[in-house]
Amino acid sequence: MDYRIDDEVAALRAALLTFLRERMPDPGAEPGPDERLAAWLELVGSEWLEHYTTGTGDPAERVSALHVAEAFGAVPVTGPVDVVAGYLLPLAAATGWTAGLDRLRDGSLVTALVPGLDTPGRDGVPRRRAERLPAVRDGAVRVTGRLERVPCAADAHAVVVAVELDGLPALALVETERDGVAVGAPSGVDLRRPVADVTFDDAEAAAVHTATDLVDREDSSAAGHSLFLDAEAVGGGTEVIARSVEYCTGRVQFGRPVGSFQAVRHRLADVTATVEGGRSLAYRAAWDLAAAIPSAAADVIASRLWSSAAYLAAAEAAVQCHGGTGFTWEQGVHRWYRAAIAGRGGADLAAARAAVAAHLRLLATGPTGVRVAAPVGAARRAG
Repeated sequence: MDYRIDDEVAALRAALLTFLRERMPDPGAEPGPDERLAAWLELVGSEWLEHYTTGTGDPAERVSALHVAEAFGAVPVTGPVDVVAGYLLPLAAATGWTAGLDRLRDGSLVTALVPGLDTPGRDGVPRRRAERLPAVRDGAVRVTGRLERVPCAADAHAVVVAVELDGLPALALVETERDGVAVGAPSGVDLRRPVADVTFDDAEAAAVHTATDLVDREDSSAAGHSLFLDAEAVGGGTEVIARSVEYCTGRVQFGRPVGSFQAVRHRLADVTATVEGGRSLAYRAAWDLAAAIPSAAADVIASRLWSSAAYLAAAEAAVQCHGGTGFTWEQGVHRWYRAAIAGRGGADLAAARAAVAAHLRLLATGPTGVRVAAPVGAARRAG
């Protein structure tokens, strides 16, 4: 991997940061539904969400798109930003779903449940598989079932549902105002993206889409979504560290800035190194995914594990370094802390660790299960 952030990419990220800070409502101010939907309409119209979609083919462009997406972590934004920019737009574009793209671009708030990690097969390659609900044709296509913890479902105009139709995988776009659709009460720690359960009882789909490679495209798009979350984690971690440095430089105790004390300096240095490590790993995983490197799938999962942990560590350090005001609503650090908690919780830790372990076993034994490499340190122990 040979890549550097050039001036053009840095300028794009700066422009996005300015737009988000000036135009998007603060989740900590608890904006009402009308304000949230108006902000979403403006964000969709700005086409910033589609910038991430443009960088899925070329390795350098994919890393550039990831760098720009860090702005969404630095400035918390209400709405299913990660779902639309990281998953639905790439999926609709890759499978040629014109009706889906049109709906995503018309300002409607559309959400979905992004596929989670499946148990790795004998080849050790981790894959993401959608939870498919049954759908039947009855003049129209009707969906029945329940999806749990759908992001921003309470505000959504429509939900994209993975379904099984006529024995084949398909996507169904279901309006939340349709008969047979019930959205539960929103909950969750993340102020940006509260989750809610959505129940479908013979609900009619407004649009249906099939593609021969749909399952594979869902897998690759979900991997891209994972990297988008990494970008948010790195951007958010960098932001809370910068805010902590500013606060600790100006806050004076015992006649000295609190940032001059070693305990504070060392903690901030440690989380800075961790967040920067997450940035490097995310960029490498993005490059490998675009370049179709065989280990890319495992690299993406490793990146999610590292970045989510780094973000949480940085947010916890920020709360501590802000002292008695760190946990207060007025200070505002809680917005990133909440996002970090939700990101770590959504990292599907058990499945992710199992997938990385399966990949490492494959490296050690090969597809036949016969060990092809000695364990690390084996030669030293033998000596």
